[in-house]
Amino acid sequence: RAAREYRSITLESDARHLFTDVWTSIGLVGGLLIVAATGWTRLDALLAIAVGIHIVFTGIALIKRSISGLLDAAISDKDIAAMTSVLDIYQKDQGVLTHAIRTRQAGRRRFVSMHVLVPGNWTVSRGHELVEELEADIREVLPGTSVFTHLEPIEEPESWNDTGLDN
Repeated sequence: RAAREYRSITLESDARHLFTDVWTSIGLVGGLLIVAATGWTRLDALLAIAVGIHIVFTGIALIKRSISGLLDAAISDKDIAAMTSVLDIYQKDQGVLTHAIRTRQAGRRRFVSMHVLVPGNWTVSRGHELVEELEADIREVLPGTSVFTHLEPIEEPESWNDTGLDN
């Protein structure tokens, strides 16, 4: 649970290591009891192979997750959906649009950057207040996320030049 809460591959690895020790102990004791009761000595080897296969697959899964963390993958679809729900509220309530959204995750940290398009007649102060609120709302639904925004006027054609970078 702590590994999920803190998005820590280290805690997850440690928990899985402990769990494989538990399975190894269960396999050992169970195998000894069954062999003693039935006299079928091959069962001990079969249980050892099953426990070994479980350990190998657990290790492979952890290695894949660790490598993914080093490659700065995009944030999960669930996280993107949570962020999109926040952005939809701003669009619906204030007519604010976003584009050039980029996301990545490095270890347990998430990063989001986007362009925020507001009416050109807004003051700098009003635009700044809005992006501060928007960034705080995203951090509320995605704790531990660094959010970077770039404010642009919605009416200017140049503001739309990099829409191909969305998501």
